[in-house]
Amino acid sequence: MGKIIANVSSTLNGIYTGPTGEEDNMVSWALPGIIDATDDGLAFFQRVDAILMGRVTYEGFASYWPFQVGDWADAMNKTQKFVATNNSELTEVHWGDYADTITLLHSDVMKKIKELKKQIKGDIIVPASAGLVQNLIHADLLDELRMIIHPVLMGSGKFYFDNIQTRHDMKLIETKLYGKSGSIQLRYEIGEAQ
Repeated sequence: MGKIIANVSSTLNGIYTGPTGEEDNMVSWALPGIIDATDDGLAFFQRVDAILMGRVTYEGFASYWPFQVGDWADAMNKTQKFVATNNSELTEVHWGDYADTITLLHSDVMKKIKELKKQIKGDIIVPASAGLVQNLIHADLLDELRMIIHPVLMGSGKFYFDNIQTRHDMKLIETKLYGKSGSIQLRYEIGEAQ
């Protein structure tokens, strides 16, 4: 059975986007930590068996990664991808010249993800995709959280966990400090709802 791992960069106070009005500009605060953690991030993406993402993350990634080259592009483009959405307006998904690597999951999404988890034997990464991650937590389908906390506080932006309705205890698996940026990676195993 596969393991679903959420992967996100966040400010110290839990914001994972740019400030209000510039939500797509998280690079303004995250770039030092992203650069510091690039080797670890690439190694992680290279070893996963699948990428699961929500619609918004899909739209951003699909407009960029299929047109890039290099190790990161190979990891993003050649890995099997799944887009999970309840948005009925999204009826098909594309990934440049890599059409055979992407699949749309819609209607009864959590049931389909549960089946996907049974089919895939290795790790399934969920980059960003806050709404999807929160739904996975509510459905007790998220196994692990891999979060890079950046030494930044923001007064506006979107919070990664803004809709958690139940308690979930977590077990610390690993920490790693990135000295140049002061960012820290935290890995937690997610417990079931209490």
